[in-house]
Amino acid sequence: MSYLVLARQWRPQVFEEVIGQRPITQTLQNAISQNRVSHAFLFSGPRGVGKTSTARILAKALNCEKGPQINPCNQCANCKEITDGISMDVIEIDGASNRGIDESRELRENVRYTPAKSRYKIYIIDEVHMLTREAFNALLKTLEEPPGHIIFIFATTEPHKIPATILSRCQRYDFKRISLKDMIENLKQIVEREGIQISQRGLLVIARESEGSMRDAQSLLDQVISYGGKKIRDEDITEVLGLIDQKILYDTIEAIADRNGQRCVEIVEHIYHYGYDIQHFCQNLLHTLRNLILIKLSEHPEGLMELPPEELEGLKKQAERFQFEQLNHLFSLLLKGEEEVAQSTFPRTMLEITLIRMATLRPVFPIDEIVKKLEGMEKTPSISGVTKPPENSQPGNSIGAKPPSGKVEQLQKSFEGKVREKVIEREKPPSKVSEGMMPSSGEEAKDLEVYREERNLEESREFSEEVWRGLVDFTRAKNPILGSFLVFGIPIRLSDEKVEIGFEKDSFHYDRILEKGNRSQLELICQEYFKKNTKVIISPLERGTRLQGAVPHTERNEQDKPEERVKNRIEGNPLVQEALRLFDGKIVEK
Repeated sequence: MSYLVLARQWRPQVFEEVIGQRPITQTLQNAISQNRVSHAFLFSGPRGVGKTSTARILAKALNCEKGPQINPCNQCANCKEITDGISMDVIEIDGASNRGIDESRELRENVRYTPAKSRYKIYIIDEVHMLTREAFNALLKTLEEPPGHIIFIFATTEPHKIPATILSRCQRYDFKRISLKDMIENLKQIVEREGIQISQRGLLVIARESEGSMRDAQSLLDQVISYGGKKIRDEDITEVLGLIDQKILYDTIEAIADRNGQRCVEIVEHIYHYGYDIQHFCQNLLHTLRNLILIKLSEHPEGLMELPPEELEGLKKQAERFQFEQLNHLFSLLLKGEEEVAQSTFPRTMLEITLIRMATLRPVFPIDEIVKKLEGMEKTPSISGVTKPPENSQPGNSIGAKPPSGKVEQLQKSFEGKVREKVIEREKPPSKVSEGMMPSSGEEAKDLEVYREERNLEESREFSEEVWRGLVDFTRAKNPILGSFLVFGIPIRLSDEKVEIGFEKDSFHYDRILEKGNRSQLELICQEYFKKNTKVIISPLERGTRLQGAVPHTERNEQDKPEERVKNRIEGNPLVQEALRLFDGKIVEK
């Protein structure tokens, strides 16, 4: 006798043996016991979840010689014939190969004849969505008002392809994917009956790979048994099914946490050498990151993922090395990388670049947290809180959380200087000319006139308030950081060849705007804005100096939208700008 595969050996024969579909089987049993059986059923759902098996059990329960009863006896001639697929009154039709209008017309003609020996003539049409529209139309009248001895059972994996006119004439039952717990329990019964030694983790791997299909899980188990015999190791399952070893995924996460790009490249080399599917690896890594996010999100992640205890503990330890925002950013990078891998002609290279990007990712912190810390620094001259880490963080536990020591010292010194500068400013008496205000007295106006004469400057009529605001907005659109510097500038002169802008000397914005890269970038922006070859001159001004006609930045800020004022405040903060410069960072809007 030829070998019968496990999927056929363990096909359910009664409603109680159908796994994971209790609401459906209970409804069908109640319908039989109450004599409320419909003339047409539609069973929809993923592959391998019990649609065809349930249809056969229903057919046996209705045509059983001792029935109709809620469970077939599986001993009478009718039950045995249906089980063997040789019953004359239970006709199984493949919709994919009998999809034309001619087959539907033949079916419509045959339904007029009574059953040969059973109570009902039952048509089970599998993959019914493959029928043509003409074939469906030919069945409409028969399906709506069939003879009393006819029952239709349709099965499909794609119910959305079935016309609404057909759906409205059927009782629809949606089968769901089978849970990992139910599949593992069924596989455990099979291996115990077959005398096979396999670990709980091995059963979990098989169940997880089947993606909710009981038939696929049984077929994979059959394949593994053929390879490993009576004693199956976890390594055998990984090797024969071509799966990614869980250890490789954990090593990849560790390499990302350690910011070790070289190790990431070595892992890709290992994957490529052993012939693993690169896109499948990306999908598995995405699933692992998803589990890490759930662990950071929930206090009791056990209920959100079905994992062995030892695997769950390992993920918890890895999750401690990341911040929640970092995991979200890593997931986004990998998701984009997976799409690039799928579309690229060089998937290996794209995977290497994606993992390197993830390993070298700079830390991401919420903007509101940064603002709160900066406000705290401005309220006190003490810098004791500058280098203090967040309460919920641990040294070395976040990706990129530890910048180079030289930059830390440089940033700390800069912060100290800025804090001392603010303290000195508070202690100074107010200047004669308030910041952002126009001179009102004759003496102050005279001082400004003397300044103009010393500088030999003449205010141009072209450098109006509208032109200056337009230049500031254009610069902010091209380069937000450079635009934040320009907000604190004062327009002095505009000519065909030169643009002169003043800044308070020895100020943070004056020092930054004089840097070679910033100055050259501003010159290019001015040339693009004025559409001519223009040279930019940066002039130092005494503290509190304002030229007549200059546009106070405080006024501009008041005209902005509330969100723009918050953005300008953050971008204009010297501490934020210094941090962005030292760490080559940028402000990310959420």
